[in-house]
Amino acid sequence: MVYRIGCDVGGTFTDLCLFEEETGKTFFVKTPTTTGHQATAVVHAARTALGMAGIAADELSGFAHGTTVATNAILERRGARTALLITRGFRDVLAIGRQTRAHLYDQYARKPEPLVPREFVYEIGERLAPDGTVAQALDEETVRGAISAMLTAGIETVAISFLHSYANPAHEQRAAEIVRAMAPDLKISISSDVLAEPGEFERTSTTVMNAYLMPPLKDYLERIANTLVSDGVTVEPAIMQSGGGVMPIETASGVKAVHTCLSGPAAGMIGARRFAEAAGYKNVVTIDMGGTSFDVGLIENGQILTRYESEIEGFPLRVPMFDIITLGAGGGSIAHVDAGGLLKVGPESAGARPGPAAYGKGGERPTVTDANVILGRLRPGREIGGGIVIDRQRAARAVETHVAGPLGISVEEAAVGILQVVNAAMVRGMRRITVERGLEPRDFAVMAFGGAGPLHAVDLCAELDVETVIVPPSPGLLCGIGLLLAPWKHDETSMISGLTDGMSNSDIRTAIEILVSKIIDQANNDRIDFKSVTLAPVLEMRYRGQGHQLPIHWTPDGLDAAVEAFHQAHQRSFGYARRGESIEISMLRLSASAPPPSDRLPVPTITASDDPVIARSPLWVEGAMVEVPVYDRAKLAIGTELQGPLIVEQHDTTLIVSAQTLVVDSHGNLIIRMQK
Repeated sequence: MVYRIGCDVGGTFTDLCLFEEETGKTFFVKTPTTTGHQATAVVHAARTALGMAGIAADELSGFAHGTTVATNAILERRGARTALLITRGFRDVLAIGRQTRAHLYDQYARKPEPLVPREFVYEIGERLAPDGTVAQALDEETVRGAISAMLTAGIETVAISFLHSYANPAHEQRAAEIVRAMAPDLKISISSDVLAEPGEFERTSTTVMNAYLMPPLKDYLERIANTLVSDGVTVEPAIMQSGGGVMPIETASGVKAVHTCLSGPAAGMIGARRFAEAAGYKNVVTIDMGGTSFDVGLIENGQILTRYESEIEGFPLRVPMFDIITLGAGGGSIAHVDAGGLLKVGPESAGARPGPAAYGKGGERPTVTDANVILGRLRPGREIGGGIVIDRQRAARAVETHVAGPLGISVEEAAVGILQVVNAAMVRGMRRITVERGLEPRDFAVMAFGGAGPLHAVDLCAELDVETVIVPPSPGLLCGIGLLLAPWKHDETSMISGLTDGMSNSDIRTAIEILVSKIIDQANNDRIDFKSVTLAPVLEMRYRGQGHQLPIHWTPDGLDAAVEAFHQAHQRSFGYARRGESIEISMLRLSASAPPPSDRLPVPTITASDDPVIARSPLWVEGAMVEVPVYDRAKLAIGTELQGPLIVEQHDTTLIVSAQTLVVDSHGNLIIRMQK
């Protein structure tokens, strides 16, 4: 038997899936996240799952993990005490940035303070030309002086980012050697390893963020690994990347620490794509609503949309990441009435502790979850993950005190208002990833997951005229399931800038071969059989003089085919093409991926019943409480067709269906047909 675990840590719950590949038997665990000590919940969930399955820890053959440690360290400014070695004359590169304004008309908008204060930025005498030739030799004494100052200041980690090091890493590598010799305990992050690309600001920002995250991530991952080892687990945990692949702990806590910033949401996207594919849908908008946030992603023609440039809390980040829009709108988002008498929801969240008032864990402020409880969308008295029992009286008291009373309305009206406000925010997020990119939402199905996604999916899709909603078999645990389906991935880049007229096919092939050798080294280091690896070369192309490029896949058809593909892509993206104009290649990317561990989808056991109705309960429907049937999803047989209004409950989520039709497909997905 081959047993594997996928475990995702969210802001409110930690979700774990234990999967046996041969039989498909699956065990799920959902437990509150131990805020500030995430490893505690992870280890507890693993022990619980092993006990449920009745197997020993050393029988595990895989353990994949998605974590929010990196994201939280940035949001809460709890990363390492970091210094930066920079080329002389560029000390203020992080503060100056690109002079762009994210909020053009907000006179109070402020840039975030850099992760490295100016007093910890040390200028180093050295200079490279754009082609990598040495314009000024490295002044090693300035490096030694900076190290002495860093040791006095109690620096824990250092980022090294020299001008044009992407073309020649020699100066950065020598500076790193000096740091290791003088201060062996300092963690080091050099830009030519982290991001060997032009753009001194983005490269420096990404390298600094990587350095800032290395110590806290390493401490966390080592704590988990050591505890699992003491429990008898012999397999090394693999960590999820933001771009949809796993990597060993050693890689994740070193040069790729910054690649874990969207670890959990990326796993959810992988799971969503696999279940959407099984249901026969290639164009899907994904909505992942948990206790803390609401994440929106896009799957187009079966491919998850990926971007190479983004930002977190205003800090530029240039690494492969799934294109996910995150909003502070989760089940734990707190509702309040502001000084002007307006109802606001989020972004502050009740989190796992104290949580919504209805959880009875000490929360006294009203949340989205409490509004759902008041309206019967979450059944009072029902036990959910972590032994929490829904308490309507506590929810009503919180809403009355903080919303209904101040506004002079009933508790039910206040609950409806809370849901309308949070739904409006989520619809805006869905429009951003579709309408604002020239896409028609009606051309896409919506896959709803996360513990709260199915609760809101039908209402959101009604606003956007979406025709189909898909709810996978275990939506509240889909990120954990996605970790079981994630392949190994690694990306390399090469600077082969120049006009296509001056390049040959052999130039491109030679550059690809050089990158292949690097990928072979990484695969060997990560214990991956390179024979199983698939390679995808991409050229970043643009018309001469443009500031932005488009990714074009390189095929055996060569440069002529790439040029034609670029013209067509430019026409689709910008509405015009300039055939005959010079085209420039700015970069070569080579993405490598190994096959996923299994093609089998982890799904819960269905125990079909002739009577899947487990209760009748009041539900707020069109302005009044109406008694509706409550179905146990585990008892719904394949092919079952139901007509709303109704409630479907399962251990990890609740689905609300109003006037729509629901069908259970052959893979256990719930397919909801919206009314036209």
